[in-house]
Amino acid sequence: MRVRLRTKFVVILVVITLVLSGTVHWTLESYKRDVVDDEQRRTDETASLVAEQIDETIWEHRDRIGLVASRPEARQFDRSGPFLDAFLDNSRFYSAQLVDANGTVVDFRGSVTAGTRRSVIGSDRSETPYVERALRGETYVSDVEYAERADRPVLVFSAPILDGSGVRGVLVGAMYLDRQTIFDAIPPLETSSQTVTIVGDGVVLNENERTFDEGIESSSTVESTGWEVTVTRDRTLLADRLDRLAALQTLVLVIVVLVMVGFGYWQYAVSLRQTERLLDGFDRLGEGDYDSTVSLRGGAEWERMSDGFNELAATLRARESELRERRQRLDVLYRVLQHNIRNRMSIVLNYADLITDEAADETVVGAAETIHRTGRDITGLSRKARQMKNALEADPDRRPVDVASLAADAVAELREEYPDVTVTASLPDEAWAMALPSVRLAVENVCENACEHNDSADPRVEIAVTATGPEPDVDRDPADENGGRVRIEVADNGPGIPEQDRAAIDEGRETALEHGSGLGLWLTYWVVDNSGGTLRFDDNDPRGSIVIIDLPRAAPRRGDANAPDPSSRVDDRP
Repeated sequence: MRVRLRTKFVVILVVITLVLSGTVHWTLESYKRDVVDDEQRRTDETASLVAEQIDETIWEHRDRIGLVASRPEARQFDRSGPFLDAFLDNSRFYSAQLVDANGTVVDFRGSVTAGTRRSVIGSDRSETPYVERALRGETYVSDVEYAERADRPVLVFSAPILDGSGVRGVLVGAMYLDRQTIFDAIPPLETSSQTVTIVGDGVVLNENERTFDEGIESSSTVESTGWEVTVTRDRTLLADRLDRLAALQTLVLVIVVLVMVGFGYWQYAVSLRQTERLLDGFDRLGEGDYDSTVSLRGGAEWERMSDGFNELAATLRARESELRERRQRLDVLYRVLQHNIRNRMSIVLNYADLITDEAADETVVGAAETIHRTGRDITGLSRKARQMKNALEADPDRRPVDVASLAADAVAELREEYPDVTVTASLPDEAWAMALPSVRLAVENVCENACEHNDSADPRVEIAVTATGPEPDVDRDPADENGGRVRIEVADNGPGIPEQDRAAIDEGRETALEHGSGLGLWLTYWVVDNSGGTLRFDDNDPRGSIVIIDLPRAAPRRGDANAPDPSSRVDDRP
């Protein structure tokens, strides 16, 4: 251990030094990427901000024209002139139209020529998208258009004019796309190191003539129109910053290497030796030497670990002594109780038999029979206690067990011992499970309880064994439990397992047990649980219970594996 720990320590120091030496270039490039990524992130945020501001501006004008169209004055077509002039004076629209419900232009005002105005008034615009959509009740924003003779991009807004009967007409407003209207958020963002370009419907709506040798670019989309906003930043400004960073990185690396060398020497001189002593102490504790102590120096922390270790050793020493004494007391108590119960109950049973044979009074005979049954129950409880003790003290190693063979033996014994019970079985030729050898007791106990406590007029017990999952490889490690499951189901039509016994098993806590079946359930639970399996209960239909045992499936083991393991048998002699 000492050689390994020291070797690891030296190797780690060498590796750290080599890694630090080799990361100068990588660290610089990584930081460059981080700086560029940060610039990219800021550019992305700017592009998104511009797109959001443009979208908000469009929605603002859209809501504006919808609000104006909802006013009562909008429905007064005979006074459309003052209405449209007031609308244009209080907005950024350069022209506005009033269109009747039939699509005819009623009035046209704004920065347009008289000829254009005359040609538009009275014309049918019902098939233009902005009129058609508004007549359907929508507030509409058109694609990019171009104003006549101005060669400037225009955005047209339209909103329905409603009255009590429906759409009365349409209010239409046209707005130039420039930095005084929709793109008013762009000027503060265009600097000597940043430009903004907007493209919509295949047309460049805003462009900056400035270009950069190397730039960082990001694009975002205006949600309401689909326009693409592209922000470009000059990347050459990062060069000086990165050059200064390179010199600083080299200096920091030299300092780090020197610090690591000094730290490594100090750790080796102080901490490593202390660690070795502490590990040696734990090794001795693991071997059962609870009288072992350690003495660590070099700081308050090491002294606390030393005191903690010594306290742990003392606690384990006292605990081991207490457990040993308690085990001795329990063994003596167990032997005395077992001996007395067997001997005294033999006397009770003999006298009960004698009274049954000799007494003439039927009441006395009935009482004697009750005493005899109760005595046999107590004797059975004592036997189950012995089984539980032997099972818990048996070989704790799991091994392949042919559960089908165990179940077949149990079925044969049940049919012989309980001839009045109809016992049926559905068993494969073999079903190997990874379990404790004492799993035989668990299977026998569950089957016996199903017969013994069955009070049905036609008692029946069904036993089934099934194997699920892939067939395990014969050559694999028997401890490998990934080959499926083996299930044992024991169903009866008796009174069912008492609810208090079920609850005790499900909750994992002991309760007052009224008869041997409860103690047997604990035996079954502990054996199955220590075998890596599960035990659960279900209600049978229409009456009774189903006990289900699931065990890990194992690869078959031939030879003497089918022979009963001695540790699974219990000496039942009185």
